[in-house]
Amino acid sequence: MNEQAAEDFRSQVQRLVADGKLTPEEARGLLADLETPDTAASPSGSSAEPPRTEPDPSPHAAPDSPDLTLRISGYTLTVVHDEGVSAPQLSANHEGELRLSGGPGGWTVERARKGHDARHWPPLQAILSLPFSPRQVHARVEGGNLTLPDLRGDLHAEVSGGSVRLGRALGLRAEVNGGNLTAGELEGHSELRVNGGNITVNGARSLNASVNGGNLTWTGELRGGDHRTELNAGNVSLHLRGASSLRLEANVTLGALRTDFPTQKSGGFMASRYAGQLGDGAARLVCQVTAGQLSVTSEEGR
Repeated sequence: MNEQAAEDFRSQVQRLVADGKLTPEEARGLLADLETPDTAASPSGSSAEPPRTEPDPSPHAAPDSPDLTLRISGYTLTVVHDEGVSAPQLSANHEGELRLSGGPGGWTVERARKGHDARHWPPLQAILSLPFSPRQVHARVEGGNLTLPDLRGDLHAEVSGGSVRLGRALGLRAEVNGGNLTAGELEGHSELRVNGGNITVNGARSLNASVNGGNLTWTGELRGGDHRTELNAGNVSLHLRGASSLRLEANVTLGALRTDFPTQKSGGFMASRYAGQLGDGAARLVCQVTAGQLSVTSEEGR
């Protein structure tokens, strides 16, 4: 391990905790691989300003776009909005492993050495400090962990092992092929696809989801428009907040549906159709279930 890079990274984490940009729990996770009995971090540790990774020089080294492209392969990246920096800066516990570059499409973080055998990569933790709130973010996670702050725009995420954690965003388009994605409040459209793995949404106003093995846990408010969920093995749990108003239409084949509001069932044991209404029925939710478990609950049903 590059000891100077590790110490500089520790100082950066401590500064961000002091500034309220990271929680102590997040800091412990970032520093876990650096801790030894002789070098454990403490609040009174070094406060020297660590060197940062500057963007690669290019004709577009300082783009105006606040968009991000993040390619996570076997490392942990935490993105923070830090008013203390004047340009995007990347800090890591190992030098030369990651690259930050700017171009017409915004800013990109990726491995500096492509094609390197992941089994030989050292444990790598990094922080991307931004002087702005990110707008559009495109993330590909192939093993590793990504933590994002609140966004002004949408997150487009593809997860193939690893995890993504997001605060607020305007919208979300996510495909999880193994791994985990957790999102906070979503103001606009969401398109979710689970092919093994888990997606958790903690506050949304639209629902367009497909689950082919895996789990979707969705909490939100549906008050108008058309929404859909398709489940082919796996589990979907939908929790409707108090202002929700919808008509539920569900076709279930070799699966199960559970609701806490009245529904009417027709059909037989193998294939059934359900219809129900919550509130005034302003929105329409269509569900197709094949060999899976679907739960639709509401705050009114508590």
